[in-house]
Amino acid sequence: MDIKKICAALCACVVCLCAAGCSKDSKESSSATESKANVSTADNADSAKSEDSKGDESDADSKVLNEQGELITKTAAIFDGDYTLKTTCTEADGSKQEVVRAKKGGNIYLKVTSDIGTSGFIYVDGAGYDYDNVTGVYHKSDVTELDGVLESIVKQNLPRTYGHINSDEADDFDIEEYTYTGDTYITAIDLYFDKSDGSLKKYTQTFTIEGSDDTVSEYTVDELSGDADDSLFDVSQATSLVDFDSMSEDQRLGYCQGIFNKAGVTTDNLSAGGYQTDDLKTISYDSFVSLVYTYGYKSAQQ
Repeated sequence: MDIKKICAALCACVVCLCAAGCSKDSKESSSATESKANVSTADNADSAKSEDSKGDESDADSKVLNEQGELITKTAAIFDGDYTLKTTCTEADGSKQEVVRAKKGGNIYLKVTSDIGTSGFIYVDGAGYDYDNVTGVYHKSDVTELDGVLESIVKQNLPRTYGHINSDEADDFDIEEYTYTGDTYITAIDLYFDKSDGSLKKYTQTFTIEGSDDTVSEYTVDELSGDADDSLFDVSQATSLVDFDSMSEDQRLGYCQGIFNKAGVTTDNLSAGGYQTDDLKTISYDSFVSLVYTYGYKSAQQ
């Protein structure tokens, strides 16, 4: 289970529940999409133009490359107000995660449910918390907003691309494609809209990195509405758990060891993640939770 891939499409998720690799010197971001957001698209624009394009032809190419589709613009506008977004993420290995993201006023709610358990983020009245029911802990977060894939594409004015669209589905959906390009990776996001009413039905994310096979995740939109239930924004779902940051070093060591034993995380797993037992005294919330999701509960992930 890899929250980086989940939140790459679902949203700029701050929950660091299941980063695929952890080391004690670096904290994995839980939003791969956002970590890829600050990339240049100049190379895309240059490569898409013919070398001998001149004058009006060059201007026309530039206009096409920098346009954004009407459907993504319309859909992203929903997130300017109150909303509820529910998606089901299906990974390449067949595993699924249910994701709920909501906002009402200035309050934010995010919950990810996997076959192991649930993790989330909640921000209410100026205070934010990451929480994880699998490990039973929470901690305060300084995050004040969450942007999803659609909002990020629009805010960054990411140019529309056309090289990755699945033509087999073009008869059933209106499809818009947008691409993040980094030095050694490309992430193509294909958005599938209903032909009759323009509503977003699903989106796929294809992550390509040099020397590796493509990784594809699909996100089915189960609900997208312009309202949110007040009951979602109850901070006790976080604060009723154990405050990870308030533990002493010895308490943290003992707590981590207890959860690792329960989850089946071994000392070899810790070493593979870059940790020794004594490091658990000062391990961060994000790294602790990430270790459990990366190495623990293997029977539930198979």
